[in-house]
Amino acid sequence: MLAASCGRPVVVDGSRTEFTEVTALPDGRLQFASAVVPQRAHEAGGWRDIDLNLARGGDGLWRPGVSVADVVFSGGGDGAMVTLTRGGRTVTLSWPGTLPAPTVSGDSLTYADVLADVDLVVRATRTGFTHVLVVKTRAAATHPDVRESRFRIGGDVEVVAGPDGGLRAMAGGAVVASAEPAVMWDSRAGAVDGVSARGASTESPPSTATEAGDAARTGKVDVGVSGDHLVLRPDETLLDHPDAVFPLFVDPAWSVFKSKWAYGTNNGSSNSDTSRARVGLNPDTGAVFRSYFAFPTTANGVSLKGKHIESAYVQMELDHSWSCDPTVTSMYLTPAINATPKASWSTMKLKTFLNTATGNANEAGGCSSIQPDMTMNFRGSNTTNQVQAAATGKWNSITVAFTARAADGSGESTEDRWKKFFPNDAKLIVDYDSKPGAPHTLQVAGVVCGSGVLTIGTMTPKFAAVFPDADDSDSLTGTFEWIEVPAGGMGTVTNTYPTRKSPPPARTGLTPGSRAESAAVTIAKGPTYAFRAKGTDKAPYSITGDWSSWCRFAVDTTVPPAPTFNQYLFPAGPGKPMNFTFSTGAMDVTKFRYGWSNPPTTEIAASDGAFGTLKTATVTVTVPSLGRNTFWVRGIDATGNLGNIGSVTFTAPRPSPAVAKWGLEQYPGVDQVAALADQQPSLAGKSDLGTSNVTWTDDVRMNGGKTISFNGSSSRAFTTEPVIDPTKSFSVSAWVKLGNVGDPLPTGHRTAVSQDGGVGSSFALGYHATAKKWSMWMHVHDLGSPALTGMASSTIPVMTGVWTHLAGVYDATSGTTTIYVNGQSPASAAATGIQAWPNRQRIAIGRELWNGDLVNFWSGQIADVQLYDRVLVPQDFTGQLADDPASGGFHEPGILTPVKVGDWNFEFAIPCYLTDLRDTCQVRDTVTAWDRWLALTRGSAVGAGYSTDGSGLWLDNEYFPEDGFTENTAEYGRSAVKAGTTPPDADGLEFTQWQDKPVLRTDQSFTMSAWVMLDRLDGMRTAVSQRGQHSSGGWLKFNSTLGKWQFAISDEDAITTAAASVTSTSTAEEGVWTHLVGVYDAGRKQIRLYVNGELEGVTQNITFTPTVSTGPLLVGRVLWQGQLVDPWIGGIDDVAVFQGALTDTAVYLLYDS
Repeated sequence: MLAASCGRPVVVDGSRTEFTEVTALPDGRLQFASAVVPQRAHEAGGWRDIDLNLARGGDGLWRPGVSVADVVFSGGGDGAMVTLTRGGRTVTLSWPGTLPAPTVSGDSLTYADVLADVDLVVRATRTGFTHVLVVKTRAAATHPDVRESRFRIGGDVEVVAGPDGGLRAMAGGAVVASAEPAVMWDSRAGAVDGVSARGASTESPPSTATEAGDAARTGKVDVGVSGDHLVLRPDETLLDHPDAVFPLFVDPAWSVFKSKWAYGTNNGSSNSDTSRARVGLNPDTGAVFRSYFAFPTTANGVSLKGKHIESAYVQMELDHSWSCDPTVTSMYLTPAINATPKASWSTMKLKTFLNTATGNANEAGGCSSIQPDMTMNFRGSNTTNQVQAAATGKWNSITVAFTARAADGSGESTEDRWKKFFPNDAKLIVDYDSKPGAPHTLQVAGVVCGSGVLTIGTMTPKFAAVFPDADDSDSLTGTFEWIEVPAGGMGTVTNTYPTRKSPPPARTGLTPGSRAESAAVTIAKGPTYAFRAKGTDKAPYSITGDWSSWCRFAVDTTVPPAPTFNQYLFPAGPGKPMNFTFSTGAMDVTKFRYGWSNPPTTEIAASDGAFGTLKTATVTVTVPSLGRNTFWVRGIDATGNLGNIGSVTFTAPRPSPAVAKWGLEQYPGVDQVAALADQQPSLAGKSDLGTSNVTWTDDVRMNGGKTISFNGSSSRAFTTEPVIDPTKSFSVSAWVKLGNVGDPLPTGHRTAVSQDGGVGSSFALGYHATAKKWSMWMHVHDLGSPALTGMASSTIPVMTGVWTHLAGVYDATSGTTTIYVNGQSPASAAATGIQAWPNRQRIAIGRELWNGDLVNFWSGQIADVQLYDRVLVPQDFTGQLADDPASGGFHEPGILTPVKVGDWNFEFAIPCYLTDLRDTCQVRDTVTAWDRWLALTRGSAVGAGYSTDGSGLWLDNEYFPEDGFTENTAEYGRSAVKAGTTPPDADGLEFTQWQDKPVLRTDQSFTMSAWVMLDRLDGMRTAVSQRGQHSSGGWLKFNSTLGKWQFAISDEDAITTAAASVTSTSTAEEGVWTHLVGVYDAGRKQIRLYVNGELEGVTQNITFTPTVSTGPLLVGRVLWQGQLVDPWIGGIDDVAVFQGALTDTAVYLLYDS
């Protein structure tokens, strides 16, 4: 709207990230722009474009104007040469001597002659900094401090060098900054490009401290960390080369982001300069270059996923071309980038041809003049269609390659197609649109529709609805259609039958999310009518959303009119009581019916209002849902006529948390004291637990944890003070395990949680032996032998030895109790006659109080007990997403979210060149408190992750082929602990001694998740599995026979065993990062498979309990019938496992995070 009023494009500020942004155009269209290099940085006051020009501050230090990295450089002296700060963590590098005052040039500072004929140049980059030693003479190359340069490391980080020479500065479980392997280059120059320069003596531009010339000799730099020093050892072969052209440059580059672009060469050669993206045949080295760009598809909550793509193109800025005349460059779809800055030529296959563009920008002087840079746009239907496919497939990024091929694939080695592009200026530009959502909150005559037939008191009603659209700046047209419901009912209605009534005029210019009302239509008494609505985007898209559901209504002007709502205070939260006052001017109304459903059913007598002109009533009800709620009411006259219905709709605030919570489990970071401590001490007073005769059992719910256990005769845990008032609404929940698998049901009651009075418990939650069901019950008073009331028993069968979630609810406003088992199938009962409990006392876990005696002791384990001073509602268990039309605009994961027991994001992964070499071949869980490791087998590589600015595990069963090796390997990771290291061998090398450890209990509910990228579709592939001794208990895989994803579990840890699986509906795609989640839900006896956050398959009625798998968690393999099979080929990232079943909502939030 602002863009239209201003007559110019306006950036949607809330959409901006370092790489992406959305721009609203004056004609109402939205344009998404995505880059591979940061374009802006967020500072106080908002987003600012990158400006790397250095300026000196009052403290004498030099800083770039705007950079993603918070970096400062020395103004000379003995202090740190460079300081980089990220997330409150700092890394500093210092030159061992005193730095002279520098000279500044744009983004660079030069400290001259820090050694004889050696300058030190530091440079600000968009994501960090570089520090380059400039060795100006052959004599300087012999200096010992050039042959081994040392920089002192400071700050609060630990710098670790990888086997490949990469560096990571780590602190507090996070990577503060990283550096790709250091390189060096000389200043050899090649012949000038351009047809007219053939045979000329003119040379192309030489190397600089920023970039190597195309003809420069390059070498590797040995990088190590010794104590608190970073040690650089340049390649002596190049230092001593008789033909080396000085100056030489030695350059490690530090960054707070991993690159979103990479290059590849047909001969495996490396390139030291990443300031340009090269394409085609390098005329000086003979290597053929391709450049790969991974463009993100999300912009700070705005995503192309699921959108309509009107048009898309990639814009590149050409820096230099060999030719003086336009030559072709082609763009292809490729798999996701597997490594940066150099990707594997063989892995980065050219999948689909997209478009070509031609251009020239010769800057070497070989043409008649220096040609300016040139913009090349790769546009056409192929590109648009491919971006549409990525949006439909919900890709996180789209990766393209630029090559020197023609459209028919020919001529990639043609010399005159050699080009260099600016990666900083590469952009994917997309004109997109969101399909309007189905209208909701329909109203007729001002009353919200429900599931039944709404009666209204006017024969000229107006229709209304809320018209949603994800694009806030859009303009919608709202259309209403209505029918007379045929005699056969709504089941006979189609899109063409019955004939539609004359529609009211469409509403135009609607703001997304607004309510629109139609003009009045005329109806008659007798028939039942129905209407629905839909929204349509403006041109040029003109996309029409889905129809809403039908709203049925009829007119009756002889009955009492719809009541009006006189007042209600601020909306109460879910599960909390709320007061409504409503009234009518129809004085023959004797009572009202009200409720949260239509038609309402609960009755209350009408009272005379002020001055005898109204009939009114006030009620207290419990808010039943998260987000949007509608309350209905109607009057009833003295002859029993049901009046027309009135309604009010409001959005409830976020649900209040538990007022007391006890984990009752020990695991890393949580000792016994913490397990018994109240985790919500500020809400209901600190209520830590005491215990009597309890034990702590290892691995009963989580491997590596201890859970409190009760012996069935005397064990209990208890507070010293009461927590809830049993005469007011409350809820209690707990995870419980009754006995062991295969045990018979107990003959006596077993109480998980209760609260004492003086002689009895006010409530109890647990197993009721008479009913043989999970139950909640209450007692009417705190006297001897009180009557039982509110006995709510679940219909879900009790399974011994299986962890089960119980939740008991008392709603004081309705006088009912309700029990939920695993968040489902609520069962309710009336709770009447409850009297005051003046002698409220402790919360008891594991037993009940009856006539002054401790009874009904629990046998088994209990965990995660929570108490609420409100009613739990269904969405407390299922969760709710912010984009749910009925939500309050926020995510709620639900209270069933299980414990994450492992999370490997591979940011700290170290590849495996030599089996078990100390401090290599490993991945550490830096996210959870479990601090678990994955031990990697020889050949396992670390490359680009699914987000491209992170790391991922790459497996190909070949020993680093990009380094020229041809050895086959068996590559995977396994969960293990470090048991020590071996003594140094003859070469001084030490090796880690690993001890395999399981992560998941596969006989209980569990969840596996991972981002995966298949490089090949020609075999069965397993991403994650929990292995046993003979077979794995659960695994996530790709089934090559079906071409689809699967999640499977097995019955027994045996050579021959039964298995159950669930298969995706979508087909797996090669080269595309995909999020997989497999869930075994023991309580529901089902397994579920999710792909990219969406539930794609459920297998019900699992007839066996999976085995307890005692082997390690495997990444990239599965154990089946005694053999490690189904090797993964491709990338794996963000492996996370949970002991428990994630809900649909929690899975989507995991994917969306």
